[in-house]
Amino acid sequence: MKLTKIAVSVLSLSVLSSAYANSHDLTPAGKVERFAAPDILTHPVQKAPLHQLKTNPLAQAQTVNTTAITPVCPTLSTGNLYTLSGFKAGDTDCYHFEITERSKTTALLVGQTGASNINLSVLRHNDDNTYSAVGTSANPGIDDEVIVALTEPGHYYWFFEAVESDGSAFNFGAAVATQLDSYEFNDTVTTATQLSTGQNVITANMDSLNDIDLYQFTAVNGQDLILNFTDNKSDEFIFEIYNNGWVPLPANELIPISDLQPNQVLTMRVKANDALPVNPSNQYTLSVQSFVASISDHNVTGEAGVTRIPHSAIRYLTTQAYRKLNWSLTINDSTGAPIKNATATLRIQKRLNDPSSERDYTVVTDENGRITHSTDLGPCSPSVEDVIHTEYSFGYKNTWRSDIEIGAWRVLVPTNFDSNGDQKIDEIGIGGANHTWVTLGHLCDQTLVSSVKS
Repeated sequence: MKLTKIAVSVLSLSVLSSAYANSHDLTPAGKVERFAAPDILTHPVQKAPLHQLKTNPLAQAQTVNTTAITPVCPTLSTGNLYTLSGFKAGDTDCYHFEITERSKTTALLVGQTGASNINLSVLRHNDDNTYSAVGTSANPGIDDEVIVALTEPGHYYWFFEAVESDGSAFNFGAAVATQLDSYEFNDTVTTATQLSTGQNVITANMDSLNDIDLYQFTAVNGQDLILNFTDNKSDEFIFEIYNNGWVPLPANELIPISDLQPNQVLTMRVKANDALPVNPSNQYTLSVQSFVASISDHNVTGEAGVTRIPHSAIRYLTTQAYRKLNWSLTINDSTGAPIKNATATLRIQKRLNDPSSERDYTVVTDENGRITHSTDLGPCSPSVEDVIHTEYSFGYKNTWRSDIEIGAWRVLVPTNFDSNGDQKIDEIGIGGANHTWVTLGHLCDQTLVSSVKS
């Protein structure tokens, strides 16, 4: 199997900031006059930004600000890009904006020049006339400032603090999106969705032209990976990986990545294709998975204590069971390490050579990459009856009569490339290439005919 090498470099916050902030399509709204922030805003109550809460912010109950509030700073509109100048070191300034429905707000400070270093905060005006810090951005020098937060209906402020300034102009504004999915708060590197070390399949959308979804995956073992980004051929999304700059990757293809170092981090992002209209009801699917290279420690058996039918009585039934098949295996990556959240399927053919009788039972590996499962065989309808066979046990010769439903089983583990390296989903199974199915004897009924001392 041949995997393509993609060298992946580390993404820094400052690399993303400027490009991300400038991608927002805000309407130029001209210059606004300075308004020195009142002292009451300079020491707001510090609260964790909503997008950093441990619980899912989208699952929280909506709260609505019903109290009449008098803003303490001039009111401006979201969706616009304003120009402000005239700062000197130590100055503060503020402007008010209102959020009327539950949304994601991206507050921006962009376009600094000269000897400037102005920090941005977003504050909330609470019902009791206190003020809470929703988020703060304090990048060095003239780097852009970006704050992304879940904003419930209420009153908010842009709050500026000049660490250094020669009075040069800069721009600020806020983009608001109201159609939210469960991955809204991964627009920046610091809030990127951290993917599981196992197999990952994510479904999300773009709520606006300015939405960006960032994901990071740590290849703990330096294992080979397979990426797959699907968009139902809509072309509404752009999928990229960071490789000393953002590199576009094709949609609807399996993309192999190899030669990673242990604990190397991959940073990926999805953004809207600005050449097409954004439809938030359309979704994309991103799969980031360790390449399934092998299975080990596999076993499939019936219950303990089964009175087996010997080959002399009927064709050899490799596996025999009364009611259940007990099966186990470990799924491994390209380094031989186990993979959690990988899947394996036990396929049971109730009647031999009858594909219409097949049933699939799919199970996910645990934290140790292991599956240990017991599958019920269901009702037993004998295809062969009155099979006479002999058992010798504890000095007795026992004669049995059995009714059997003869079928087969196989265990399938999806891998990501076939043995020729072609880009299609293949399967590796238990039994080997020459034994894709293993014969199963489902023992419907066994009657002891006689038992004599041998």
